[in-house]
Amino acid sequence: KLTSIMFISKETLALWCLSVGSAAAFSTPAASTTRVAFVGRTAAATGFTAANSQHATGCSCPACASTHAAGCLCPSCRGTTALFADAAPEDSEAVDEDVPSEVLAMDGVESADEAHNVERPARQQLKKKKPTGVDITELEVGSTVPGTVKSLASYGAFVDIGATTDGLLHISQLSTEFVGDVSDVVKEGQEVQVRIVNVDTTKGQVGLSMITAEEAAASQAAAAEAREARQAARDRRQNNNRRDDSGVLGALKSKGWDTSAMVEGTVVSTVDFGCFVRVDASKLNSECEGEFDGLVHISALRSGRVGSVTDVVSVDDKVQVRVKSIDGTKVSLTMLTEDDENAKAEAAASSGGPVEIEGAKDWKEILVKFDENMPSFQNLAVIEDRRK
Repeated sequence: KLTSIMFISKETLALWCLSVGSAAAFSTPAASTTRVAFVGRTAAATGFTAANSQHATGCSCPACASTHAAGCLCPSCRGTTALFADAAPEDSEAVDEDVPSEVLAMDGVESADEAHNVERPARQQLKKKKPTGVDITELEVGSTVPGTVKSLASYGAFVDIGATTDGLLHISQLSTEFVGDVSDVVKEGQEVQVRIVNVDTTKGQVGLSMITAEEAAASQAAAAEAREARQAARDRRQNNNRRDDSGVLGALKSKGWDTSAMVEGTVVSTVDFGCFVRVDASKLNSECEGEFDGLVHISALRSGRVGSVTDVVSVDDKVQVRVKSIDGTKVSLTMLTEDDENAKAEAAASSGGPVEIEGAKDWKEILVKFDENMPSFQNLAVIEDRRK
């Protein structure tokens, strides 16, 4: 057997490895049947045999020619040096054959998690459809139109009247009587006749009512009367049924009256702190005309203590009163005469003075005896005899 041996120094081998490795890492090697043998390699490993060494260059026999296709990247065709950076050409058919069918079926989708979005319509195709129906600007307020109840809510019902938006039938517009539950009056899908009461083109809202215009007018009139009655009652409570007596009181104050005179009056109302009495001004001064109301405080109803105003007077009672003072439109009255009032004032003054309490005259001797009988206390240490 003939063996081809090449003697290479260490420096030459290092340079050769660097040159071959760098070229193989970044370029595709050309097809070649050349074999290189290292020291210590056998002829079988290098691919050279005694038979092919005797043939001429370019021999096409199986022993000399490679059986692999041109451009094969296997180690036997490239040589014994193959690096991991070797890559096949991008147009290589071998790479395409190794691609899984699932990847090819995704047709460019990055991952299987996004594959479901392939069949979704484009975003520009998801625009809302233009609403159909009569524009709300063409609706006439006050007109009655047919409609279909689309949905119910706690505050009313939405009715389709053929416009671009559904109208709101508020719960207060279902009936002139009180409605606690919308479903008690209308149901979904029910055909109703509604009246357009409001159209807000800015907000795109339509207000509806099942109450006719005549019923609405009558209800509004009744509500207005009720409000006026409540306001009048509130004013009476606040003013305590007092009228504008400024003219009568002004004339009486300017012409004068007898503050000690007792005149008859009528109780018009009672409150917790007193009662209001109506008095004829002509009884105090003949030159004055008209009536005025004044307050009799609970403390001025009688000389003794009064627990409740109604224990002494009631509405429409005829009582004797005396005008004490007039301050603007406020009149102070009393049912006590001047003598009763003075006596009450003196009793109050005497009861409010210092009170003398008389005790035992020998209180000092009693106190001394009491102190003698009291035990004495000293802050000393406690000594306990435990010798027994």
